Amino acid sequence: MKRSFVVFFLSLARAVAADPAPDASQVAERMAAAVEDGDSTARVRMTTSGGEVLQVQIKSRRAAGRAISVYEVLWPAERKGEKVIMRQSKNSSPEGEKVSASGARAKIGSAQMGDGIFGTDLSFADAVENFFLWPEHKLVGGEKVGRADCVILESRPSGNSPHGKVRSWIDPEKWVVSRVEKYDTAGRLLRTINTTQLAKDDTGRNVPAGMTVVRAGGSSTEIDGSNIRHDVKLTDADLAP
Repeated sequence: MKRSFVVFFLSLARAVAADPAPDASQVAERMAAAVEDGDSTARVRMTTSGGEVLQVQIKSRRAAGRAISVYEVLWPAERKGEKVIMRQSKNSSPEGEKVSASGARAKIGSAQMGDGIFGTDLSFADAVENFFLWPEHKLVGGEKVGRADCVILESRPSGNSPHGKVRSWIDPEKWVVSRVEKYDTAGRLLRTINTTQLAKDDTGRNVPAGMTVVRAGGSSTEIDGSNIRHDVKLTDADLAP
């Protein structure tokens, strides 16, 4: 069964039913809790607008305001074993490191958080940030996305993110995110993440099954996920470099 590209964005859809007219803080709280779905694994295919295709395994642990996600290239053979490990705790900045196919390691600095994982349009920060945990939220309108009448939630951090704000279009009937826009601290749009297909996950809930990440400069990455599992218990070794 197909799923979204990163466990983070796959998990955005795991919200419980909302009150008839929730305010911004209630929407954010419900969605933040949905992201924190414990241990999970997934396999995804990432296809860039330049024609590169990667098969990637993701292992993730998200709970109690802490997150760690490990991305590992499974294919093509010449890149097999490349890894990205991202970590973040609530109210702290994301941090991480890269591991090459040969095993060489390099820290991902704060200035690199907007760079693309494995050269795709998905950034390092995108892989781990739960912006629904940020301290400031407001509803800034509504818009129809496809067939869904979405509410638009604007979230702002407390200075611990490479992003200045994030806007998310949330379908209040299915409680899935239809679109996400991420902006830098000067208010410039960095990337847009669009849900292109919905499906049921292994727990029977609606989730994004296909997504497109579009950079403001024009490049894009199509990401399709599959085999998402939540009936797993990851060890510390599973989440280590």
